[in-house]
Amino acid sequence: MAEPITAADLGSALDLIGRPLMLEALAAVADGRTLRDAVPSGVDAGLFIDELKALRALRMVDSTDGSPLGRHTLTADGQALTNLLGNLAAAITCTATGNYSPV
Repeated sequence: MAEPITAADLGSALDLIGRPLMLEALAAVADGRTLRDAVPSGVDAGLFIDELKALRALRMVDSTDGSPLGRHTLTADGQALTNLLGNLAAAITCTATGNYSPV
């Protein structure tokens, strides 16, 4: 079971928002896609690999086949981060539509 999210975790998650390729890589892993299939058109695959290396260094993902552009899985921390980012996106969407209600 993942540890509770702390303010420091939230700050780290928000830092990732400034790294759109890292978020793309994280989303690809969460969706079960290989990174080879997820590299956006016109983007150097090397930049994507760099973001994946950063995600691995942060212990957010693990490689399942040893290939930089192959399959990866989310770790417990990676799953917690994707949940946090999903909740943040939902809160932003609700706020933008006027449906936000703090719990």
